[in-house]
Amino acid sequence: MSTDTLALAPVPGFESTQYALLDGRILWTGDSPYSDHPRCLANPWQALPAHYHAAALRKGAELAWQGLQAQTRPGLLAWLGGEALSFPLNLAAQRLHDLAQALHRQDLAALEAACLRLLGLGVGLTPSGDDLVGAVFFTLRHAPVAQWQAAMPALHTRIRHAALTATNPISAALLDDLLQGSSYRALHALFDAMQSGYAPAIHQAVRALLQIGASSGGDMLAGVLLTLLNPELPAKRP
Repeated sequence: MSTDTLALAPVPGFESTQYALLDGRILWTGDSPYSDHPRCLANPWQALPAHYHAAALRKGAELAWQGLQAQTRPGLLAWLGGEALSFPLNLAAQRLHDLAQALHRQDLAALEAACLRLLGLGVGLTPSGDDLVGAVFFTLRHAPVAQWQAAMPALHTRIRHAALTATNPISAALLDDLLQGSSYRALHALFDAMQSGYAPAIHQAVRALLQIGASSGGDMLAGVLLTLLNPELPAKRP
């Protein structure tokens, strides 16, 4: 069926974007080589079922991080590398630090509190805080923490509910996909590459992910690496 015959409606307040509503679901209506996403109207994409091993993903994440040392790190990757944040993210350094510490300590209550304070933080259609939080939960879906599993469905529900008012509806929809372990092909390809442990494939997947949005790819990659590597950050961050 041609997309011209579909009963698309604009997303209120976001009429100038390449997103629209179809039967109440937000879909992407643009055309881009980086549009491989479940919400792409013309060519919806879904990842095949995959089973990952957390230990392999962590080793792959180490290779991904090593490959980023000699290049510019966009978005919150810069923060992960100890660089100073620009406005308005510089005002949220403590919130980011709290998220990192919650992951390092495996403190689920602290993780929830930190994530709620990051929703809607930043600029653009998908604020950096949303991309970071979504990638953390995407990673936890594919590399779960065993003792958190029983509590995760209720936590997902609370995050979704908070996002309805903390951020814009488009970003909330993409965050919902990440909570369910579904996102752009590039993000899934990164997990496949990290699972393989093959450095060239990992670096290629990183490059593809970093091409999403102005900083969304970098912000999501920061969430993945933060979750898998669980670094203990210094008490004070720039």
